[in-house]
This record gives sequence, C-alpha cells and structure tokens, in this order.
Amino acid sequence: MWKFTLWHVLVIALLKGTSAEFSDVFDEELFVKPLPDKFIYSYFQFTTRWELGRNDSLLHTNLVPRPLAELFYHFGVQELHLSFTYGLWRYETWGYPVTDAGPGAEVWAWFEPTTDRASVDHRWKMLCGTLSGLFCASLSFIDPSNTYEPVYTLRPQTHHFPGQPEPILRYAALPREIVCTENLTPWAKLLPCRSREGLVSLLVPDSIYSSNYHSLGVHMRKLCANAECTEFQLEVKQTVSVVQDLRLFGGPNWSIRKLFGQGMDGSCALATTSNVYVDVTDNNGAFDVSQKPDERILSVRGGARTELQRFDVKQFEAVMAKGRRAMFNVAVMDKRDPNVIIVAGPPPIFAKRFILGVGQERGKIVTHITNAHWGALDLIVFENIPWFVPIYLHTLTIRHGSKRIRPAFLHYTPGVQRERPYGLEVAFRIPARATVELSIDFDYIFLKWQEYPPDANHGHYIPSSIISLLLPSARNYTSIPREAALFRDSFNATQLAGYFLQVRTESLLLTLPTPDFSMPYNVICLACTVVALAFGPIHNISTKRIVAKGKETAKTSLGEKVKQFFKFKSGRNAKQAKDEQTASTEDLNAPDTE
Repeated sequence: MWKFTLWHVLVIALLKGTSAEFSDVFDEELFVKPLPDKFIYSYFQFTTRWELGRNDSLLHTNLVPRPLAELFYHFGVQELHLSFTYGLWRYETWGYPVTDAGPGAEVWAWFEPTTDRASVDHRWKMLCGTLSGLFCASLSFIDPSNTYEPVYTLRPQTHHFPGQPEPILRYAALPREIVCTENLTPWAKLLPCRSREGLVSLLVPDSIYSSNYHSLGVHMRKLCANAECTEFQLEVKQTVSVVQDLRLFGGPNWSIRKLFGQGMDGSCALATTSNVYVDVTDNNGAFDVSQKPDERILSVRGGARTELQRFDVKQFEAVMAKGRRAMFNVAVMDKRDPNVIIVAGPPPIFAKRFILGVGQERGKIVTHITNAHWGALDLIVFENIPWFVPIYLHTLTIRHGSKRIRPAFLHYTPGVQRERPYGLEVAFRIPARATVELSIDFDYIFLKWQEYPPDANHGHYIPSSIISLLLPSARNYTSIPREAALFRDSFNATQLAGYFLQVRTESLLLTLPTPDFSMPYNVICLACTVVALAFGPIHNISTKRIVAKGKETAKTSLGEKVKQFFKFKSGRNAKQAKDEQTASTEDLNAPDTE
C-alpha cells in the first residue's frame, strides 16, 4: 500500500513539474534602425514572463533567473529598474530610444507598502549591495547620502487596485560608473541560453564597447491579478542599446555580421519567438535587403508612419534544417549618393544642460529645453543634486526670452550635508516652438580631505536631470507602451492619453575647490627622511658599546700564499749560495798553519 502511495505522490509531482514548464515564456527580439549622420541603432530585448499561482514559489524557477527572482522574494520588491550606460544619446538628431537611460549607473525600485520606513532603507541598502555583487558594479556606494524619493517623476508600472496603498520608491544614480565587460558577462549569464545561442551571441564585447553609445538594462515588475496578489506575473526584461558609426565600417552598407563581428547560428532553443526587425521607413527603393523578409509591417501610431521588415530566426532554422547549414545574417545595401547628407527634423522636445559661473565661489546650473512641437507641452523636470552642491531655491528661474514662466507646482527637498541630496521637481508649460531656460544658483564648498576621490582634480559628477511629459504625437518615438511587454506590442499601439516620454540630460562635471594634495605628500616624505636620518645614528649611539680591539692580521688568499711560497724558496736558495761563497772566501784567506 505504501508503495502505491509513494508512486502516486511521484506521479503528481512529475505532472506538476511538467505543467510548471509551460508557465513561463521567453522571447528574444532585435530592432535595427538607421539614424541620421550615418549612425545605426540596435536594440536587443530579452523578455521572460512567468505566471505564478497560489502554490508557486519564487525560489523554484525555470526560465527566470533565480538570482533576480530572489530579489523580489527576500526584499519585498514590486518593481526594479537598473541600467549601465556609456555615452550620451543625441536626442536632437537621433530621436528617442526604445528605453531611455542616463550616463553611468541608475537604479530605482518600488517596495511593498509599509509604515516602517527604516526597514525600507535597510532593504534598499541590501538590494543595492546584492546587485553590486551580481553585476560586478559599484552599486554598494549607494547610501542615504545619494538616495532620493521622487514624488511625480517616476511612477510605478504595475497594477494598482482601489484602496491599495502606494508602494515606496527609492532612486539613486552613480554618473561616474564605468561600464565594461565585467558588467556584460554576468548580465548575459542570467539569460536562459546564456551567451551561447540566440541573439545574445551577437553581443561580442569588442563590438559593443567600441561603439559610440551602449546601455545595459534590467527591468522587472510584478503584475498582480488581484489586490491580495495571490496570483501574479513576474516579468523580466533585459535590454541592450547600441549606437555605432557606419563610417568606421567603411561606408553606409551594413550587415549583422559586419556590425557585431559574426553571424548567428540560430535562435535560443528555449525561446518561443526570435525575431529581427529592420526599420525601412522612407526607403523608396534606396535600400536593398539581402534576403526576403517573413513579414512586412506598417505601423501607424500617433500620426507617425513606420515601415518594418520582420525576419523570423525560427523559420530560418526550419528551412536550414532541410538543407545545408548556414549562418543567419541580414545585409542592407544603401544605393543613395554618399555625398548627400540627409537632415532629419528635430524631435518634439530635447534639452541641453551646462554650468555657468566664474571662479570657485558661486555657480549656476542651466538647462535649455526646446519645444519643436506645434503646440504647448506640460512637463516635469527632476533635478537630483548631490549634498556637496548646495542650491538656493529662491534663485530658481524659468524664462522664455525676457518673460518669466511661473511653475504649475514645485516639490523641493532640502539636502543635508553627508546625509541627504537636494531634490527638486518643478512642473510648467513650455510654449510652442520655443526654448525655455531653467536655472538655479549653487555654492562651491570645501570637502573633508577624505571625501575627495583618488583623482580629485578630475572633478565631481552631478547626475543627469529627468524631463517627463506626455507627447501628443509619436514622431521619432519608438518606446513600448507601459502596459505592454514585447517590442512587437508597440506596432499600431495608439494611445489617446498621449505617449509617455522621459528625456535625460547630460551629467555635469563640477570642479570643487581642491587642496594641494602634493603638499602633505612632500611633508610626509621630508619628515620621514629627517626621522630616518636622525633615528639611525641616535639608535646606534644609544644601543651599541664602543670596544677597543687589537689590530688583526688580514687573511691571506690562496694566490698570496703561492706567491709567498715561491718568494721564500727563491730567497732561501739565494742565501745558501751566498753562504757557500762566503765560506770559500774564508778558506782562501785563512793562513797556512803547516
């Protein structure tokens, strides 16, 4: 009887495990878009969606990487966004990326609502430390002194039910973080096929890190089916954005093999779909594609018309399985005159940011926001200023020419030295076809000598500001709707309320008053030299005894002994000869006694 029961339990467990295999889905997508000025934009997106029921646990994963699932389990996270970016996205000429990110490292997370704020701060610190070890980054430097909680700029992308309290947000940025292969390798290992198969095999470090702009991203959220969240979907989205200069590849013609140094053997075996999308908008016969697409897509969205060609890697594998083996590759030949420069129209809104001022006493942070749209736009500007850059709220001005613009609302959090950064969120309406200047004054302060970085004269970084707004049209807009998961869900996705957009400005480099760190070094060297020269003789005099010793004969070497031997022998022979001569002389001179 017990054997039957045991087999019954094993069969049920096997059936549950088999059914659990179909609860998560993995999709991989690549979007390639030619940009003006002979640049090309490649966007990789790897999406895993996992449906969890009442009896499922985040600790038993299949396609979702367990290290990321444990973050939600142990730290009570509802939504997480992390990015590592090198370079600056040129909004004025390139339009808008699919996923926006600021220079350096940027991380923000939404935690489950609670009244204990201290526990949230502790979980935030532990979360950043875990991400630091997971991605080989410097996120462990995130602490309360550079953490802020925006009120209006960042909003959760999860389901909100009536009567449910708001989750708690924590945001931090490290604009000085350097992105390298040490971040890409652990990022790729989180994918179901790691870096061996599928679209991720194109992410060769030599090609990625020689580009003009590249950004790694991890975006996770927990989509609850009810207010109690007993059933939910865990969505994990890993993204890579790369912008390359085609002039470095010898001309406007490009191919996947040319851009990334190799072709692709096929799709990831665990992927449900594997698609490559090529933007051929305004082609008019100017491009020749090497192979026939599996589908031609016309997307009309917010008054903008986009033409794309879809290449199904799974279908390519099915065709190649019947014949000879080949590498998947898409090549595009540009037949346009290379001497003709195509000038694209500016996007609806873009911004520039810089520092003004003379000397090292007071300065001014200035942001120029340009509205190229035909109508006025409402926007929110978020400034995250470090604690060592004290700003003055009364100097905040928003001007359009000589006219001053009054903000619609303002949220300001004063900073505390070494404890909390300055936070400023200001909302206003920018007129049509106008450029608005937003400025605020600050002071240069002295830091403690331990608070300067190793290269103190390089300067300190101020994180980029974030501009949030709803666009009435989708011109130069490629982002995915907030309620969607895959890139293909953005096709023909018209949003009547507007198209949410976030634009990040440049991060600023600020040179604070820096002491002469060479002077302590010189003083230390001089003092150590004096002490060493004084200590040696004093130590010898005070610890050693002066004892008179007799003169010792020096030890003769073997060669000297040989020389002395031959000198002694020759001297002896000469003495014997002299003695014999003296004796014979005495005999001759002796008187004859007989």
